[in-house]
Amino acid sequence: MVSLDTAFLQSVSWPEIFLFLFAVIFTFVFGSVLNFVLIKYLRQKTRPDVYKPVSKLVMYTVYALGFYFSFQRILHFNLPAGLAALGVLGIALLLPTVPILQNIAAGIVLSFERPFREEDVVEVNGTLCKVKDIMLRKTRFRSMDGKIITLPNLSFITGTPIINYSRGEFIKIVLVIDIAPDSDRNKAMDIIKQICTDNPNILPNVPEKKLNMVRRFLEVPKNFFTIPRNIKSLNPQVTIQNVTKDKIGIEVWFWTWDILMKEKIVSAFYSRLIEEFSKAGIKFG
Repeated sequence: MVSLDTAFLQSVSWPEIFLFLFAVIFTFVFGSVLNFVLIKYLRQKTRPDVYKPVSKLVMYTVYALGFYFSFQRILHFNLPAGLAALGVLGIALLLPTVPILQNIAAGIVLSFERPFREEDVVEVNGTLCKVKDIMLRKTRFRSMDGKIITLPNLSFITGTPIINYSRGEFIKIVLVIDIAPDSDRNKAMDIIKQICTDNPNILPNVPEKKLNMVRRFLEVPKNFFTIPRNIKSLNPQVTIQNVTKDKIGIEVWFWTWDILMKEKIVSAFYSRLIEEFSKAGIKFG
């Protein structure tokens, strides 16, 4: 049977133990400082989705090399022999680390698949957030009301759905407006359509700085996106949804390109709608 003393540590002196502790602390400090310096230097030159992964890759590489040097070269640590000496106890000691290793593996998968990046606007469990930090074991989000949400990376592999608005095409907004049955429905539908047409944040109205992006989306292969290829076909649509003795339901849907502006667009739409309906004598149902 392999001796426990010779399995894990081979003739380790006290100076080597102190050197080991110094090497581990130095590895953490040096890796963190190097990460900070790289972020500060590259922030002015590249985008967050470029400099953050690069800085983290360098930091984790420093950690890996530092730990390897500390355990293997200073303590002469022999992991396979040590586990063989411990037997079942060695397996039991490793079991608590399984979730950590799973999350690290998931983090590596996410780094290759890149379903989202830093500063992307995503929806996590029904909450609209910005991706703030993608780490090896976990990912940190900031919700629109300022909450910090931290989730293990394994959750994105096993089931937590992520809706990425930053990489989507456009966002469809659907609203239902009820009017009184004795109101002029045709006039109401014309007013609704005109409000959408006048709003600069509703397609097909596109600011010049967004126009190239929209054209790029519309020039992709025919079946790549589910939206129409021709931007003119993204005109707002107004239809009658239902009719009862108490009300007429009018449905309007339109497209926009920025999920962060959704509430502002809807608020502006309703404010204008109240004014125009009041002028035209149309009553809400």
